[in-house]
Amino acid sequence: MIESFLNRLERNWSQWAIPGLIRYLAILFVGVFLASALRPNFNAALDFNFVKIAEGEYWRLITFIFAPQVGSFNGFTLLFLFFGTMLLFSFSDALEAQWGSFRTNLYIFGGYLCTLAFNLLYVWLFNAQFGFTGVYLAASILFAFALYYPKFTINLFLVIPCPIWIIAAITGAMMLLSKLSSPLLLLHALGCLGNFVAVTTYFLVQRSKQGASSSMRKRKFARQFKESSDEAFHRCHVCGATDVSHPEREFRVAADGNDYCDEHLPKP
Repeated sequence: MIESFLNRLERNWSQWAIPGLIRYLAILFVGVFLASALRPNFNAALDFNFVKIAEGEYWRLITFIFAPQVGSFNGFTLLFLFFGTMLLFSFSDALEAQWGSFRTNLYIFGGYLCTLAFNLLYVWLFNAQFGFTGVYLAASILFAFALYYPKFTINLFLVIPCPIWIIAAITGAMMLLSKLSSPLLLLHALGCLGNFVAVTTYFLVQRSKQGASSSMRKRKFARQFKESSDEAFHRCHVCGATDVSHPEREFRVAADGNDYCDEHLPKP
């Protein structure tokens, strides 16, 4: 049902898909990060701030997704940016190979809309807002890649091989631990990662169906193999005994072309 719905969406809207969308996002992330490092207040002008939005700064409804938490700016930061960008390029190519451009776009825009919706919801319900929530979109890209390509290996510090699923698990654990102090924070984080939650649910359902189908095929093959192995090669034309039911008997083919056991073999 979900697959047919996605196929219908793809047939109707695939012409609007942006190939390489995650690559463009990576370039925007880097550009905004560098601008924020050079002008410390730049990222604050982009981040989600409902008071400012209500005053007319509507661009924040979109730009918050790119606003980074800028720390110290040094050579290590530049190195991190370079390798991070290369990884996002790899994630982009791999996810588009797995899903196609349209579904990759759907995942990215879904992540953006989930984050925006929960930011607005928390302002309206709890009068609470959280800064730099754009990190959830980047995290959802990492998590989705690790879900489909868990054995992909990164050399940490250029020497230590580490599967991507471990990096994703550590990232998720750190995000989870930072939210445990408040159920509201935890629920907000899960809501912002709604695109990944949806994909994970779909992934597990498909795997479960494939596992059940594979198990059914194995049982069918085993049953057919058993039935074929139980088939007798000789069957006595008189008493019906077979080389399976009566392995102690000997069977011969008589001149008339029929099989006979040694008890009913016609006399010459």
